[in-house]
Amino acid sequence: MFRSIAVIVAAIQISQPKAEDEPARVMAQALQQQAQVHDFDPLTGVSIIFFESNFQPKVISPSGEDYGLAQIRARYIGACKQSKDPVKNPTRKCRAVKQMLLDPAENIRVMAELITQNRRFCKKKVGSAKFHRWLASYQGRNYPKRKRWCQAGKGTWKVIRYREHLLRELRKQKLL
Repeated sequence: MFRSIAVIVAAIQISQPKAEDEPARVMAQALQQQAQVHDFDPLTGVSIIFFESNFQPKVISPSGEDYGLAQIRARYIGACKQSKDPVKNPTRKCRAVKQMLLDPAENIRVMAELITQNRRFCKKKVGSAKFHRWLASYQGRNYPKRKRWCQAGKGTWKVIRYREHLLRELRKQKLL
């Protein structure tokens, strides 16, 4: 879905009022571009980022597993997949991947790829790639031992409701 840069920036600044114009614009451009390539609403990306990092591009989770705006789990990305201990003893190449994930545009690009991968995964596992299903999978709500896949939980519904909130706020501001 296409959204203008102005609308995406407004959504970012509704979500994080302290967001400065230039960083918000950089994120908005990346979201717009990746949303077009991967066929999702950029406001979904804004909602994910709001809950994952509150728009802090350099944030690393307390566990040392998740990086950047969309809190991408590094152990599943690039060279970190081959690292025996990507958290405590990452290879040089894995450290480079982690550093890359702290770049807002790159983190958003990886998030978009993961959205596409989770859509395909849910379609294969449960026959549906509906928003709540792929978002649940994106959030790590798959339990192979229980053979439970793509089932939304409280966090999933929070992101979905927040996206709806953004749409309402943007309509109030007559941006939509």
